[in-house]
Amino acid sequence: MSDRFTINTTLEGYVNALKPSGKFNNCCFSARLSKEDMAKFDEVYERAMAWGHNRLSGKRSTEELPKWDESGAFKYSYGGESNNPMFPWVDTDGQPIDVDTPIWKGTNVRLIIDLKPYTMATKIGLSFKVRGAQVLKLVGPGGSDSGDLSAEDVASIFGTTDGFKASAPAFEPNDEAIGSTIADDDLPF
Repeated sequence: MSDRFTINTTLEGYVNALKPSGKFNNCCFSARLSKEDMAKFDEVYERAMAWGHNRLSGKRSTEELPKWDESGAFKYSYGGESNNPMFPWVDTDGQPIDVDTPIWKGTNVRLIIDLKPYTMATKIGLSFKVRGAQVLKLVGPGGSDSGDLSAEDVASIFGTTDGFKASAPAFEPNDEAIGSTIADDDLPF
């Protein structure tokens, strides 16, 4: 009994998505569930807790909290020395993303998430496993990228700056202006 969801979200906080590193030699990211997705996840969580209590036949048990908080925020660690395996990251064309690609917070992704109930001794919980990620809009050190644009395409969008001239005169305060009220129409910007 496993439930699979595909959600769209934006990465938040510290992101180390593709190459294990750091103190725990792993990858990690944070994101947030939408209200609609959180309602679905909460429903699966409630069903999992009922399943676990039924499976333990009325024995004393403890319930694990869901992996997301009341605002829908969750953190996920995987790969390296953690017990959660690495999963594939692909671009919008379905091609694997190079592990040296920097992925920063603000990147829009589509995640495949499996939720599966479990019991362990007297503990009831719901496992939260990310099975795959697709980058919809990449945010990195050079800005964001949601598709390919050549230098010529960018230049045609922005045009040139040859004809740019300052349209507002420079503002120089004088003794009359100090201490007096200046109407919005008199401001040079």
